[in-house]
Amino acid sequence: KRNIKQLKQWYQRRVRGQLIIALYFVLIIVVMKVLVTTYNAAAKVPIKGEDLTPLLALDQHPDIISMGFEEIGDSDAWEDEVDKLLENHGYYRVKLETMWAIQIVVFAKKQHLPFISHIESVETKTGMGGLTANKGATTIRFRLYDRTVAIVNSHLAAHKDEVSARNTDYWSIMRDQEFRDTAAKNLCDHDFLIWAGDLNYRVEHENVAVRRMISEGKHLDLLQHDQLLREIRNRKAFVGFHEAAITFKPTFKFDEETRTVRDYQETGLLAGVTGYSGEPKRNRWKLGG
Repeated sequence: KRNIKQLKQWYQRRVRGQLIIALYFVLIIVVMKVLVTTYNAAAKVPIKGEDLTPLLALDQHPDIISMGFEEIGDSDAWEDEVDKLLENHGYYRVKLETMWAIQIVVFAKKQHLPFISHIESVETKTGMGGLTANKGATTIRFRLYDRTVAIVNSHLAAHKDEVSARNTDYWSIMRDQEFRDTAAKNLCDHDFLIWAGDLNYRVEHENVAVRRMISEGKHLDLLQHDQLLREIRNRKAFVGFHEAAITFKPTFKFDEETRTVRDYQETGLLAGVTGYSGEPKRNRWKLGG
């Protein structure tokens, strides 16, 4: 009887301990903050003394930070700047992947490092039909506690009329990228798939009308002309992805020398590009494969 009683007590302690551990993991996953940001650097280096803290939302204390770049130019300068800033805030680099001018780097808080495993990175070239790396994607994936996470940073085909090329780039990246982890061998196998970058989809509308709607504060009405949303509705790209509510104004290119906005009709509004407007860039995510 004594042995049975001891065994019962041991079993109860073990079950209670497992429940506590399980509860701990659930709570960690639920409250964890993952920040994904991306920036087209236009081949420029960081401005000396410029504070990148707002770009990385450090005031929100994210647990994981992914920083993506397009047209990065001097990658060493950006790496040094971002590394120094995040190290001073207690973040450690998990992985970096660079494909010519497209780069992605992931950082994590120290307490999460023992629970990050199966780290991999891949790249896909889509420029000139897959021959050049000026367009494409770099991806970092990993297991975070008991979940699989993949973060894609991409630069899709440019120019307003190249919607089909952008869609093709998307499907090429989805089809091409494979991983060694048997739990998630493809992008869509991951529990969390987050897609960021200079997607290059535009707003198709007359330049004069676009400027008037923005000046009147009716910029959200331009979403009905958004190429990306249209392609999603028609299931031609980003099928099954979700996007946070868009509240910011459309972004744009401008003439660097005169600091004036270029003609919208000529360049289109960049629906997925931060550019120089300082507005948030659109990211998309997919949950549960």
